[in-house]
Amino acid sequence: MFFRCFFLLFIVCSVSAQSPILPTPAVYKPLSESIWFGNQLSINDEYLPDNCKTYLAGLLTNQMKMRAVFSSSGHDLNFKKITNVPQDYYTINIDEKITITYSTEAGCFYAINSLYQLMNKEDVGFTVFKCFLQDYPKFSWRGMHLDVARHFFTVDEVKRFIDLIAFYKFNTFHWHLTDDQGWRIEIKKYPLLTEIGGWRDSTMIGHYKTEPRQYDTTRYGGFYTQEDIKEVVAYAASKYVNIVPEIEMPGHARAALAAYPNHSCTGKKLGVPGEWGVFEEIFCAKEGTIDFLKDVLSEVIELFPSEYIHIGGDEAPKIRWKTCPKCQKVIRENGLKNEDELQSFFIREIDKYLTANNRKLIGWDEILEGGLSPNAAVMSWRGMKGGIEAARQEHYVVMTPTEYCYFDHYQSLNANEPLAIGGLTTLEKVYAFNPIPKHLEANKQAYILGAQGNLWTEYIDNFKKLEYMAFPRAIALANVVWSVNKPEYLEFQRILIEKHFDLLDHWHVNYSKAILEPKMNMFPSDNGVLIRFEPQFKDEEYAVKIQDGDELQNLKIKSAQSIEIHRSSNDLIDTVRLALMSNLYPQGQTYLILNHPFLNGKVELSALPNERFVGQGTFTLVDGIKGKRPWNGAEWLGFDTSKLEIILDAGKKVNLNAVELSFLEDPTSWIYAPTELNFYVAKNKKKWKQIATVSSMDKAKEIWNQPIRRKARFVKIVVNSPDKISEGKPGSGHKPWLFMDEIMLFFKE
Repeated sequence: MFFRCFFLLFIVCSVSAQSPILPTPAVYKPLSESIWFGNQLSINDEYLPDNCKTYLAGLLTNQMKMRAVFSSSGHDLNFKKITNVPQDYYTINIDEKITITYSTEAGCFYAINSLYQLMNKEDVGFTVFKCFLQDYPKFSWRGMHLDVARHFFTVDEVKRFIDLIAFYKFNTFHWHLTDDQGWRIEIKKYPLLTEIGGWRDSTMIGHYKTEPRQYDTTRYGGFYTQEDIKEVVAYAASKYVNIVPEIEMPGHARAALAAYPNHSCTGKKLGVPGEWGVFEEIFCAKEGTIDFLKDVLSEVIELFPSEYIHIGGDEAPKIRWKTCPKCQKVIRENGLKNEDELQSFFIREIDKYLTANNRKLIGWDEILEGGLSPNAAVMSWRGMKGGIEAARQEHYVVMTPTEYCYFDHYQSLNANEPLAIGGLTTLEKVYAFNPIPKHLEANKQAYILGAQGNLWTEYIDNFKKLEYMAFPRAIALANVVWSVNKPEYLEFQRILIEKHFDLLDHWHVNYSKAILEPKMNMFPSDNGVLIRFEPQFKDEEYAVKIQDGDELQNLKIKSAQSIEIHRSSNDLIDTVRLALMSNLYPQGQTYLILNHPFLNGKVELSALPNERFVGQGTFTLVDGIKGKRPWNGAEWLGFDTSKLEIILDAGKKVNLNAVELSFLEDPTSWIYAPTELNFYVAKNKKKWKQIATVSSMDKAKEIWNQPIRRKARFVKIVVNSPDKISEGKPGSGHKPWLFMDEIMLFFKE
């Protein structure tokens, strides 16, 4: 027989004033009394939707190992549908019984997941604290994206991904089904799209920037049949997740053009590429190709009930269009000014087709260029600017800027992190994201539908790594897009570690534990740099090994402690190796600190770094930590200017020997090393003498080491970079980024 037991916890502080539920509910009022439920739960199913009933039964049976008894007279758990409340609103009231009210079926589903997070599993049944909570979402678009073109994931893996995001109240799954490296959706009218476009003969090994490039020559690919698609769409709907399919156009089309080369500008037959990047071959803008894509979309529409269809629109070089007679004819016949307007014409034709079929077009923010199609929504990825512009034009926007929402970036500075495309998007940074831009007028903010996290899979080749890159960053983003009452980051971090890491472990999710890494912070000091160690969590203890030449130092740290590294007193580089680990993160982290004569030297810059890549200001350039490649944001200063003056101050007149500067070259991220450096010296910053002009033809692009051999105090370097990215490259026509790191000035007094 079922029975219940109540007991009072006298230590009230053991009940957190903050909900253990993530994403965080709008209102949570806990009590100190707990209820225990035994091996079965009596549930009143009179107002419980059938799909939610099935889901709840599965949770109780499979996760809580208890029996669910449904009847119209059940009284331990009751449901009630209500009206005149926000979309997907729900409440949970736990007193002598559990009562859930909800406004929609999705709201009921969210309430069940929240209730599950309140349950504390016991040997038999579960306990739950008495409380009241009220909840509803902040944004209507709460999305996660998955690229299956670069690397393919099975139907079961896609379903598992949907399970995980649905539990954390995401309601949109953006399925990136086509790209240069693979076409993954069966189109019955054009079978070669999957027969040829779904497979490639090689796949790049290592990073895009690795030279020489290496390839795995195993044939790689796969695709989803239309029956597969229907199965996944139905499965997602059962978890109240809408799937937005993406069919890339006019760029990222090499897989499609490998199958049907007549839809390119040249008609030349090319294979499906096995490397990443942006390719010049894109869909031709002729009428026949647009009709071909309409045929494709007609089958896509039949498979996906989504209101929005994503058509890509990003990174489409227009080199072929400029010399293509068919494209130039379209420009003339339609009174278009240039190829940017031709892309806008292309997108408008697709927009009209989707509108006629009761669908809406959404695309990456490049669809703004040349004029935005009347009914289009914009997904803003190149920062917030495109989204702001679209919202001001009264178009709906989904914010997904790279610096906050690209989960293919590194998530910590640890050298053991798996290979990623580059960049640094930490859990804390994701959590700090606000999809409403601070510069957007209040009367336009309603056009921001929400935000989504993106998983591009050039460097994610299996599902375990996919989970690692997605979680727990996806949980942080869930709080951003759902919670109207988001707690401070440290409180979120505590709840995540204390409650949700156990949940992820229970589900065998291969999530990142980067937030448990022992932390090291660096600061300038009078004699060099100061390194501070500060354990973050209860009972955390650091073990630190410092190797400086032949000297080895071992430290045990339980509370905040600092050490100082004095700058090198000679004209050489000393390498200090620092190994840092903790009892919570035993694999640890290793740092190499280059101790040189200009460690924490004085640097003046003619321009400030962009606020997205500001690091610790000029100290980042002289902290002894060299920027990694593939890059992450924390070790570099990023400038959005094509000319920069740098002044180095040795402190007094010295015998200068050489200066070394480190830049970054990563065209896929719009980052270009300088084309020219001009070197000057001076005794008092008033009269500069030029000693060298060096171009990138003479030196390696990323590392510039220039002999000086002068007696002076100051060195000035004038850095010249390209004004615009050349045609055919990612971001063509835009100003490139200039990324700098360690500056080392060598001298003797």
